[in-house]
Amino acid sequence: MNTTLIYTLPQWFIFAAVFGVTYGWIEKKRTFRVIGAITFVLLGIFSLFILSGDFFTSGQHIAHTEIVDKKDGSDIPFQAKLLPAYLSFVLSAVLALVAIFFDLRKSKKYRWFIIFAGLTALYGFFAIAGALKSF
Repeated sequence: MNTTLIYTLPQWFIFAAVFGVTYGWIEKKRTFRVIGAITFVLLGIFSLFILSGDFFTSGQHIAHTEIVDKKDGSDIPFQAKLLPAYLSFVLSAVLALVAIFFDLRKSKKYRWFIIFAGLTALYGFFAIAGALKSF
């Protein structure tokens, strides 16, 4: 898979999800809130696909002797720097599923879960941005 797709596609998912949730929240339209939350879930599915593939296999990018020799972490491969972002996207998807459940049951608890899902996804966004700075 193309490296550019690995770090640009999640950013578009995040923008679409945050826009949908925010618009649905401001205009009090449940449909847009749920679509935004479903976008977080789709991002989590994409992240699981990437994590289960061989993209983050450490044997491809760095040998065991290099890990032992470089203890400062300065030569961490770009793909390894993206790993925390993808883990946060999976967590965001789980939180969004809980938010969808509460939103469809018309419980106001969905607000907390969608806020935490958005913040978790934004953490992933900034983790990608930080990895790109060092790329």
